[in-house]
Amino acid sequence: MTGPKAVGFTPWQMDDLPPPPPSFVQRWTLLIGPGLLMVGANIGGGEWLFGPLVTAQYGGRVMWLATTSIFFQVFYNLAVMRYALFCGETIFVGFFRTWPGPRFWTFLYLIFDVGGMWPYLSSNAAVPLASVILGRLPAAADDSLVKTLSYVIFLTAFVPLIFGGKIYNALEKVMVTKLALILSFLGFVVLVFVKPSTWWEIGSGLLQFGSLPQTEFNWATLAAFAAVAGAGGLTNSAFSNYARDKGWGMGPKVGAIPSAIGGRTIRLSHTGKTFELHEDNLRRWRGWLRHIRREQLILWAPGCILGMALPAMFSYEFVRGIKNVDGNAVAAMSAKAISEHHGAVFWYLTLLCGFLIMAPTQVSQLDNLCRRWTDVIWMGVSRLQKVEGNKVKYVYYTILAVYGVWGLIALRVTPDPLVLAVASGVMMNIALAISGLHTLYVVLALLPRPLRPNWFSCAGLAGCSLFYFAISAIAFSQQWPKVRAWLLP
Repeated sequence: MTGPKAVGFTPWQMDDLPPPPPSFVQRWTLLIGPGLLMVGANIGGGEWLFGPLVTAQYGGRVMWLATTSIFFQVFYNLAVMRYALFCGETIFVGFFRTWPGPRFWTFLYLIFDVGGMWPYLSSNAAVPLASVILGRLPAAADDSLVKTLSYVIFLTAFVPLIFGGKIYNALEKVMVTKLALILSFLGFVVLVFVKPSTWWEIGSGLLQFGSLPQTEFNWATLAAFAAVAGAGGLTNSAFSNYARDKGWGMGPKVGAIPSAIGGRTIRLSHTGKTFELHEDNLRRWRGWLRHIRREQLILWAPGCILGMALPAMFSYEFVRGIKNVDGNAVAAMSAKAISEHHGAVFWYLTLLCGFLIMAPTQVSQLDNLCRRWTDVIWMGVSRLQKVEGNKVKYVYYTILAVYGVWGLIALRVTPDPLVLAVASGVMMNIALAISGLHTLYVVLALLPRPLRPNWFSCAGLAGCSLFYFAISAIAFSQQWPKVRAWLLP
């Protein structure tokens, strides 16, 4: 069996499928992988910015958008990991294997990736850091300080991606540490200082499907809120990358991306590897599918819901009923509010929490973007086919360097951080909707029939695309008069 050959892509090689981990009861720690890493990465700017923002303005009734978003993303995540388990390639390589070929998809996905190219997390993470220095929320006169700090945060985010063996391992350590710190602090605040009525407001809101604010509201903000619940945009495609680099499915047969320092023995193949459909491999395949389902349903989905609910409870308890919030205030308004009730120590602790939520997520954003395009270039550019597998890091770090220059320029011309985050969120929705349909096509067209998802999984993936298309279309329709006025002054 060989894989389909798009222009520039070689057919899959053949090998045996490695056995799945032991049962969950026997070795539950083996479940820790991309799901936990992505929970740490996904509790980021969205959860700290949009969760508090929308609940402070509209109450808990809109939290169902987060539940729906995370629910549909599970189908997407399982589909892209299914592809990685099958051949050890990332879903982006799968996209480029399909008709009409790499040139078309390069152009299209570069457009879709615009929403993830803006380093808004660095600009927002600079706000709590500036607040500590100033002893207050930054004002317009403090923009130069905020921008300078955003440059420092952005450049510091490159450090974990340079050292170690596998880049994946460095990211996992960063995100697990971040997750432990922020959940401990937010959990303490919610348990000690937040009223049960607030728990109910936010908790019940997660299940109030279809409920909308009774007052005038901004659909673009709600669309951005849905976009950042869970992962969002093309960020979800990273599940296939991390499953491969974690060594799941056919991942060990293909390799991983090594870091610049300390990754000499780690290699990445120029093509994927798949397996014969005999009974032993099919049994192992079913075991791997059970493994990724457990990982999504036990770790990732509950972790993302908790990561969205805790900041929302925090903000709803101390900041509610606000109408107008600028980009600087939203990143630190919760710190100001809790300090007024419980002392100055919580000003610093909450600012630190906000910084720890957003700054490490900038690291994963850098990696996600560079990783997507590294895999495509490494496996699709014919001139690289004879280059040794451990040299893939040069492709990765070239893209990283180019993005570093772009990021500094983007931070300099960045408008209000909140405006940028909202715009990025809407673009991320469109990217996830399109790539969801493309993923459905990939797993149905490229995988052999016995390995394809069932009708329920396909329906969930189609529903994912429909949800994000719909909410973005509604937001765009509401904002069109403003867009038209901007285009035709």
